[in-house]
Amino acid sequence: MPAGAGASSLYHIDQRFGTIGFSVSTLGLFRTEGRFKQFAGDLLLDAGHPERTRIDVSIDGNSVDMPLREESDLLRSATYFDTARYPREHFVSTSVQTLSPSHYLVHGTLEIRGVVQPQDLDAVLSDHHVDTARNVEVADFVVTGKIRRSAFGMVANRVMVSDTVRLDIRIRLTVDLAPQSG
Repeated sequence: MPAGAGASSLYHIDQRFGTIGFSVSTLGLFRTEGRFKQFAGDLLLDAGHPERTRIDVSIDGNSVDMPLREESDLLRSATYFDTARYPREHFVSTSVQTLSPSHYLVHGTLEIRGVVQPQDLDAVLSDHHVDTARNVEVADFVVTGKIRRSAFGMVANRVMVSDTVRLDIRIRLTVDLAPQSG
């Protein structure tokens, strides 16, 4: 995680500069992409013990957005996310494995439709800097992974739509810097 961070830095996800996207293969020929417009989360960084770092992200399932309105409505339906009963998806890390100074494997659990499954995500630090105008430290990550929709009870249209969903997450984390003494 960011090298300059203190032993207990709390980063907040700045969704103005982030996306939680996904794609799925249709008929084995086409890739359909979508995203979630609303999400929030935090990363509690333990710089002395990166494996103890914790990430907690909640996604508003009703904010799912696809190219066609009918596709978005279908994903909100009981057949897929069932947002009337389960309005949010939730990821919580259990540990973070450092692969290199800018590459991490995040182990955790993902909850969709009330079903909790283990989930690993690959995270790469793409930028790290201090924004002096806002007095914040900024870290940008590209996070990727794959989930099986059937593991969460989403089994409709299995002949047409792949069971594997690819995740492509672009996240900006910010932490307020200590006030400067004058």
